[in-house]
This record gives sequence, C-alpha cells and structure tokens, in this order.
Amino acid sequence: METVPPRREALVSVISVGLAVALSLFGDMAMYVILPVQYASMGLTAFQVGILLSANRWVRLLTNRVAEVLVRRHGTRILFPLSLAAGSAIAAGYALTSSFAILLALRMAWGFCWSIIRHTGVMTTASVGGAGRTGRLMGLYAGLVQAGFVAGTFAAGILFDRGGLSLAFLMAAAMSLAALPAAALPGRRLAPSAGSSGGGNRPSKRRTRTRILPALRGAVIAFVGTGLIISTLGYLLRQAYGESVDVGALAIGVTTLNGLLLAAQYLINGVGAPLLGIAVDRHGVRAAQIVGFVVSGLSLLALGLAPGVAILVPLVALFFTASAVSRIAVEVQAASAGPRAYSELATAMDFGAAAGPLLGWVGIELSQSDAVFWVGGGLFALAACSFLADKR
Repeated sequence: METVPPRREALVSVISVGLAVALSLFGDMAMYVILPVQYASMGLTAFQVGILLSANRWVRLLTNRVAEVLVRRHGTRILFPLSLAAGSAIAAGYALTSSFAILLALRMAWGFCWSIIRHTGVMTTASVGGAGRTGRLMGLYAGLVQAGFVAGTFAAGILFDRGGLSLAFLMAAAMSLAALPAAALPGRRLAPSAGSSGGGNRPSKRRTRTRILPALRGAVIAFVGTGLIISTLGYLLRQAYGESVDVGALAIGVTTLNGLLLAAQYLINGVGAPLLGIAVDRHGVRAAQIVGFVVSGLSLLALGLAPGVAILVPLVALFFTASAVSRIAVEVQAASAGPRAYSELATAMDFGAAAGPLLGWVGIELSQSDAVFWVGGGLFALAACSFLADKR
C-alpha cells in the first residue's frame, strides 16, 4: 500500500483529478441538451435518440470491469490523459456526422472512456484519503464533478443558441480538451499494481459480502434516484396538482416547480457534497448509510401519501439530501475495499441508472399512478435492512 500523502498534497490531487473529470463531461452534456431538441433536423427518430442517450450507460456494464483491469495493470499517468483526449475527439465527432450508426459507435466509445475516467477519479480520491478524511475528499470530488454536469449543460444551451449545432459540439470538444492541462496539475496518480485486485483467487464470504452489498445498495440509489424519481417527477407533479400549484397568492406552473426541484438536487449534489462528506467522516460510513437509506425510504413513502405542496417540497429536498449521503458513503466503502469492489459498484449503479427510467415509465403506462414513490421507498427500506446481514 502507498503511504497516505499530507493533507495539502491530497487536496491538490483531488482538485486536479476532479477538475479534469468535470471538464471531460462537456461533450456528453451537449448531447443531452441538443439531441432531444434537434434530432428531427439531424434525420433521427425519437427511438434512435433514446438509444443514443442510453448507449453509453449500457456499454459501461461491460467496460467498467475492463477499466479496472487496465488501470490496475498500467496505472493512470498515460491511460487517463489518453481517455480525456479521446473523449474530446468523440465530442468533435458529434459535430461532423448525423449518421445514427456513427453516433452510436461514438456514444459506445465514450462509455468506455468514461469508465476509465470515472474509475481514475474515484480511486485516486480514495488513495489519498486516509483515516478520517476520505468522506470529505470524496465529497469535494463529487462536488467538482457535479459542477461539470451543471456547467456543461448550461454551456451547451448557450453555445447552440449562439452558433448552431456544429459549433456547439466543437466548442464542447475544446472545453473537454481543457481537461488535459487540469490532469497535468501536480498530484498523485494511480500506479500499476501487481496481482489480483480482489485479494486472492478464492475470496472469503466476508470479502465477497464487502463487495456485493455496497453494489446492491448503489444499484438502489441509482435506480430510484437517477432512474425513477428524476425521470418521472414532472409527470407525478402534474398528476397530483394539475398544470399549476398555488403557493399563497402565487400560482406556479408544475414545469417550473419540477425545474426548481431538480435544480435543488444539482445544488445538493454539487455545493452540499463536501459538507455531506464531512458528515460521513464524522459519523462513519456504516452509520451514514443506515441513516441515509432509512431517511430516503421514509421521505419517499411520505411522498406516496400525496401531501400538499408545502410538505412535498421539503420532502423531495430531504430525499435528495439523504440519498446524496447514501451515495457518498457507499462510494467511500466500495473504493476503500479496492478497485474490484468499486468497479462492481459502478457497474451496479450504471445498470440502475439505465433501467430506472425505462421501468419507471413502463410502470406509469401500466398503472397510471404514483406507485413510483412507494416502489422507491420500499427499495430503500430493503437496502437499509441489508445492514442486518452485515453487522461489522
């Protein structure tokens, strides 16, 4: 094991890798902003848009494990910059073609690049953490990456409105290329390591449980939060309150309310992540997960009772906060258990994030109800109960 670096060196390492990961997201965010609006002018169908926007997630179910092996064998000093450069080239490729087949290949290639980029970011942060500070460093890293999501989304809309589709993607590629100088800032990088990352060819039941349980909990977080709630919240608000909500003397459109709630989620995951990471360090990974899963589940079950908007908004904010705590804590636990454990967590979360919107909307189509809150709350409750099988 490498020695844990001093606090200042650890901060520099996390900030440099976090900035690089955040900048790498500009091309990907441009796809999510531009494609749903302009797909018809590109000669694409709505079904093809759905495939393109989810292909990078589905391919990561395979490439996360490949990324873990490559990073373990070759380190990240060369692999990380190569992945960042490839990501920028992929974003430029979006500007040069409207062929569905080529765009699909580019999206799948980006999924592979993101597997390496994300693995590098999280495992670098874990490697410089040490006792009592891994949570806050993971929170800092999560906040930087979330800033990339927000800035990339915001920039793509402005660039498209000012210069059109091709210029927007080319500028997004240039911004993604800025990740290379950020990655070159001083700081620790992961070196190649010999032997198995799993701690032996025949892992004990305890070691297997240490990897599997965080992965299952991570799948719940992504499936319910990113998948069910984020993708269906606007529909559920409209079903419960109609086209507008009365708040005192004001009438707020449900679309506006949905946007405000989703913005609160970005704010909590971005600005709040470092503070939540400190709380994880202070109270411990296990306690943070238990509280996070229990509160998340209870807040969703309460939302299933269709409360008034004065209670709904705090409940949604509470859910976003508690699920963010759960996510940081489970990532700290998995990353601390080693690259294999984090790879399995990342794959489980990717699967949950990809399957959640699909199954959520299938459920809405079949039931035409707000069962999403009850299903989500139940899954968080089951995840909380999983700690009974892992008492240590």
